Amino acid sequence: MRSDIYEILDTVCDSSCKSVLATIIDVQGSAYQRAGAMMLFLEKGQQVGLLSGGCLEQDLFARVNDFLYDPNPNSTIVTYDLTGEDDLSWGQGAGCNGIIKVVVESVTSLLKEDLRKVRDLVNHGIDVTYVKRISMQGKVLDYLFCTAKGGSFGQWQGERPTIHQDECAQLLQRDQKVYFMQKIMARPRLFIYGAGVDVIPLAHLAHLTGFQVIVADWRPAFCNEIYFPFVYKTYIASPSEFAQSFSFSSSDSNVLMTHNYEKDDQLIHLLLEKKIAYFGILGSKVRAEKLLKGVRIPKWIHFPVGLAIGAEGPQEIAISIMAELIQIKARRLAVAL
Repeated sequence: MRSDIYEILDTVCDSSCKSVLATIIDVQGSAYQRAGAMMLFLEKGQQVGLLSGGCLEQDLFARVNDFLYDPNPNSTIVTYDLTGEDDLSWGQGAGCNGIIKVVVESVTSLLKEDLRKVRDLVNHGIDVTYVKRISMQGKVLDYLFCTAKGGSFGQWQGERPTIHQDECAQLLQRDQKVYFMQKIMARPRLFIYGAGVDVIPLAHLAHLTGFQVIVADWRPAFCNEIYFPFVYKTYIASPSEFAQSFSFSSSDSNVLMTHNYEKDDQLIHLLLEKKIAYFGILGSKVRAEKLLKGVRIPKWIHFPVGLAIGAEGPQEIAISIMAELIQIKARRLAVAL
């Protein structure tokens, strides 16, 4: 799942503008995005997300204008056939070479409130499956949000569909209606312990790529909203307070960036007891090995942190760390599917 789904949820929930949601429900052949990719159009021209490499967005934007200024909520299915030579007229040969079906729907006040609930769930580590029932004419008749624990909410009439929690995106056709199911996965969390200047670009990049970022440090002068206005939370805590204050999960990532040997030593041994997806230690291999001396090292501990791309300076190091985090997240998603 692309990380811009979380930006779409944030924008829908925080904006007062009218908006239209476009979702790819089917792809035959090759395309820039897979089924489940979403894009949001707002009445002031703002766009969030991407459905293609530029092949579809301009045409979709022209279509959604009618939806944005229509007082009655509406929806439709738009089909783009890019299999022929006409691909050049759509996107100057941008790489799409398939048939792409997109459902376009107004974001009603009811849907907006339900998307608020979705954002709250995924921000708290809970996957949500989104189901739409669509008529053959392209009208979204009903929708439903379901969690793995059996909870559900939305606007649905009649018998509820069977939910396949292991499917990322699925299109079904029954009784002259189309059913589209997609999983919105829990938002990945990145904990960074240490709030030095070199943490700022990493926290910013992680935020831009869909991570819920929590920065912690024992020094209030460094760990605050002035330096980290874009993160989910800043938290003042000693290593032991930090380790005890959060319920870490197997989808969480931690990066240690204190530049303080004593603090690193404390936190490493505290977090070794947790089961997390990724734990990166900033600094040289020799330093990390000294910190880990006598410890059975789990596979999820990485040192030096980041991919070996010859990075120098805070910005490049942040890119190398994010590249490694994205790589590991993609591997976990592939296994889950």
